[in-house]
Amino acid sequence: MWTLGNWKLCRGGTHTLAKAMTQVCYREGVDLIENTAVERILVEDERAVGVRVRGGREIRAERLVASNADIRQTLLELVGEEHLSDRWVRRAKAFRYGPSHVLGTPMFCIHEAPAYKSAAWNPDIDRCFYTLVGYDSAADMLAYIRDAYSGKLPEPKAATWVNSIWDTAQAPPNYHAATGWYFLPPASALSADEWAEVRASYNDRFLATWRESAPNMTPANVMAHKLYTPDQIERKNLMREGDFSNGEFAPDQLGVNRPFPEASSYRAEIGGLYFCGPSSHPGGGVHSACGYNAYKVIAEDLGLPSPVAEGRSY
Repeated sequence: MWTLGNWKLCRGGTHTLAKAMTQVCYREGVDLIENTAVERILVEDERAVGVRVRGGREIRAERLVASNADIRQTLLELVGEEHLSDRWVRRAKAFRYGPSHVLGTPMFCIHEAPAYKSAAWNPDIDRCFYTLVGYDSAADMLAYIRDAYSGKLPEPKAATWVNSIWDTAQAPPNYHAATGWYFLPPASALSADEWAEVRASYNDRFLATWRESAPNMTPANVMAHKLYTPDQIERKNLMREGDFSNGEFAPDQLGVNRPFPEASSYRAEIGGLYFCGPSSHPGGGVHSACGYNAYKVIAEDLGLPSPVAEGRSY
C-alpha cells in the first residue's frame, strides 16, 4: 500500500494544505473556532442538538453534528452511554486501536541529501520521492512489521523522503530536510522511560543502517534530528496508541465493518449525528475521503447538493 500510493507534496510544508482548506471554509461562510475542546455532544429527544465546549459554552446545531473524533471518544465520552443502546455501547468498547499504523516520525536536518551506492547504476535513485531503507527483501519487511505488531521494538529501518529536493522552501539554501516514519509498537507497549530511551537512541541507530546504503549519512552530515514517538502522538494528537488511522486495519474493522457494521453508513443511531473521521471507511490518511463520504450521506439525508450527481465518489 505505502509503496504503491500516489504520493503528493505540499509546497511549503503540509500546513499549507490545512491553510488552503480553512480558506475554502471561510469563502463558504464557515465559522472556525480554534483551540476550543468539545466536552460533550448535547442530546435531546434522542437527537444531537449541539455541543458544549470547555468553559461551559453551548453551541447549538440547527440540523446536525458531525464528529471526526475517533469512534470511542465520540460515542462513549462525548455522547455518553446513557444515550446509546446496549449494542452500540458494546460495539464502541470493542473497537481496537493499533497495532497497525502506529508510527514514529523522525526528522533530520542535513547538509547533503542521501547519496546512495546504488545510484552508480541509476542516478535517479538519489532523487526518489520515497525510499525504503534497511529492507533487503520481503522477508525483512514482514519480520519488521511482525516485531512492531507484537509489541517488540524492531531493529531500526524506515521509509524516508527528502522533500527539500523537490521544494527548496523546506530547508535553507544548500541544506536539506529529511523525514520519514518507523513502524513502532503501540504506545502502551513500552513504559514512559522506555519511550524516552527510544527517542534518545533510535535515530542514531537508524543512521548507522542508513549509512550502509548511503555512506554520506554520517554524524557530520546531520546537524540536528528529532523523533516523535507513539506515546507523544497519543497525548498531543489524541490518536489512541499512536495509531494515525484511529482504528486497527483488520478485516473486521475495514470496509462495511468500519468502525462496526451498524455505524458504517457514517450515521449514528442518534438522529443528527454523523461520523466523518478516520474511524470510518476508508481510514486514516491525508485524503479527505472520510469527510467526503460522510457529506454524501448528509446531503442525501438533508436534501443538499451531492457530489454523487457529478460522478465523483470514493
